[in-house]
Amino acid sequence: MFCAMCRLNGWNDLQPEAAGLLCYRLLNVELIREMPQALPTERRFIETKSPALLLSNAQGGRLVIDGRSHALRPGALFVCRAGRLIELTNYAGSPVELLLLEFDAFFPPVPGRGQREEAVKPGATAIDRLPFPPYAQLPSASAAGQLFGAISAGWRTGALSDRLRCEAALLELLSLSLSCREQQVALALEAALAELERRYAGDVTIDDLAAIAGLSRFHFMRQFKERYGKGVMEYRAELRLRDAKRLMSGPDGPTLSEIVYRVGYTSESYFSSVFKKQTGIAPAVYQRNQRRRIAAYSWANFGQLLALRSIPYAAPTDQYWTDYYRKRYAYEVQAQLSHQYEFNRKALLAARPDMIVGIASFIPPDEQDKLRDIAPTLLLDWEADWRSHLRQVGAFLGDAGEAERWIGRYDRDAADLRERLAQVVGRDAALLVIVGRQGISVCGRRAGTVLYDDLGFGVPAGLETGDIAWTRTVTPEELSGFGADRILVHRGSDSAADAEWERLARSESWRSLPAVREGKVHFGSGCDYFEAPVNEYAAEPMGRALAAIPRWFGCG
Repeated sequence: MFCAMCRLNGWNDLQPEAAGLLCYRLLNVELIREMPQALPTERRFIETKSPALLLSNAQGGRLVIDGRSHALRPGALFVCRAGRLIELTNYAGSPVELLLLEFDAFFPPVPGRGQREEAVKPGATAIDRLPFPPYAQLPSASAAGQLFGAISAGWRTGALSDRLRCEAALLELLSLSLSCREQQVALALEAALAELERRYAGDVTIDDLAAIAGLSRFHFMRQFKERYGKGVMEYRAELRLRDAKRLMSGPDGPTLSEIVYRVGYTSESYFSSVFKKQTGIAPAVYQRNQRRRIAAYSWANFGQLLALRSIPYAAPTDQYWTDYYRKRYAYEVQAQLSHQYEFNRKALLAARPDMIVGIASFIPPDEQDKLRDIAPTLLLDWEADWRSHLRQVGAFLGDAGEAERWIGRYDRDAADLRERLAQVVGRDAALLVIVGRQGISVCGRRAGTVLYDDLGFGVPAGLETGDIAWTRTVTPEELSGFGADRILVHRGSDSAADAEWERLARSESWRSLPAVREGKVHFGSGCDYFEAPVNEYAAEPMGRALAAIPRWFGCG
């Protein structure tokens, strides 16, 4: 059975059965112990120089591999490709332990070709051709723990007998990744996904795919969405749009009407509507703008380019507070950037961008010079406001008119909303409280610019001093000191945020606030800007924040 995940990751000529035809050699074992991290910006990076396994021995913490976030639990096993920068975070309150096993994989010598080892993919990332699923949960946490301890201890001794046992343990882990019970359902889903990828432009139905997976229609739809994060038809639409983008990228490609037909749509207007909803850009504009390779060096630069109807070719997609960018723009961002200067420099040299946009205060002067050697570079002053940033980027890209049009639309929308909300809010001093897994924080003057500058909300006395520009963690007891007439609460969407909100809502400090007693509290959620204002301080996220606010007041 062919595995569709293999196709997605370039494993398109090795079946799962090929795992038994390869030879494996353990290169190194490293015990990684990560203490609890205090802030959401703290993280550890693991760079894989060869194919590797990561085995978890603790509950808590997360790994981000190839843009996908995974929760760590005992017995969680990850197969990682070479040349990947993996992000490790731990906010669980206790240490997290991982075992990193680096290895080689190769075909055995072929008679008549000499005794040289034949690498899986010479000069490239070997794991791209290995037929193992990227994630597996070992069936027994205790057995996984014993294996974890035996490998860690055995490798440290250096004894030949212990090293041989470690080699055997590598094979055991690889075999478990294929045979664990959870993986059986996954492989069935992968078979259905392979068929969907083959026939997405045709009339394949959910019933067809469920039959291939051997599941009922209902169970298949539920399992599919749980595994891939989207429904079957949504996934098919994404495949169609990805193919359309590929056809648009060529200099002498087919016409738009031909592309629409080839990817499975019958109406050009409907295709344009779906395309713009997914990318935020009309197909014709996308086709023109994506011929430029623009690098967005920092998180905020992504949102500046999107407002100008350009999607970066190189950018960081490790936003810890949202998967918005990873989900929508994975196809366009061909070069992944991180928060390590040397890694980024190598990635940009390989990507060869036409232009680079960054934030001056986030990059050391010597590194700025190195970026200028790669491509024309614009470095923005972080103290300037987001409108100034957009205008500067627009001028740099030759899209000054587009920047002014975007700001004009935003200002008109803000003026209209300001007039509508004036009847509800008046000049009440409004405080924005963010409730997330890290606790309670308040939005400062600059973070709340959409409320105070664009919508005309009154500024609480506690923010007038300017001590809080972005956000500050507070206790429930401190909320009364801000002097707010009205409170806006943005709640995170995870269980930790729910628990934090329950604690706050039950506290006497909260219940005694004038705004709470008078019923002047408004609730919102799911707005990326208010999850991390300092990271989303750019035009396009600001527009999404403005669009979300009416729902907080029941007029969206």
